[in-house]
Amino acid sequence: MINHGLVTAPLPVASVAPPTASTDTAGSGSSSATTTSTTAPPGTASTAAAQVLALINQARAQAGLPALATSSGLDTSALGHTMVMAAGCGLSHQCPGEPALGARETAAGVAWTSAGENIGEGGPEPNTTSDIAAMAVGLTQAMLNEKPPDDGHRLNILSTSFHHIGIYVLRDASGTVWMTQDFSN
Repeated sequence: MINHGLVTAPLPVASVAPPTASTDTAGSGSSSATTTSTTAPPGTASTAAAQVLALINQARAQAGLPALATSSGLDTSALGHTMVMAAGCGLSHQCPGEPALGARETAAGVAWTSAGENIGEGGPEPNTTSDIAAMAVGLTQAMLNEKPPDDGHRLNILSTSFHHIGIYVLRDASGTVWMTQDFSN
């Protein structure tokens, strides 16, 4: 399941159901997960994030755009939001009591004038690095396969306004894989 791309810039917001997932068009989220796994294989988050980044930058190169650079501040923002979603909020760009995207990025030390976010979840998946990474890559590919006018994720990934990205991927105890991609200029 992926949620519409959220932007705090002039890009449109849209939602689409990819072929293998349903979409939360209301943005109210899903509550399928209640705890986060502490038994994921070592390096899972970084391995999955690296594969997602490679796919994103490959798509950007094919579109004639420069690669996105990783940002430790955006990684921190993405990690925090992924943990909140997986802890029970569900698939949502802003969970109850959580600051909005821009405030989260600022709190993580990111100076921005244009910000965006893609989120997704899927599974259940086995607790292996390769399965978790494959789900994260699959969610990202579904985002890239979106068609106008429902292509908010794709527009975030291919935005000329964004130059930096932070990605965090997590598998919770029930096997659901959660992903946040945070963007800034």
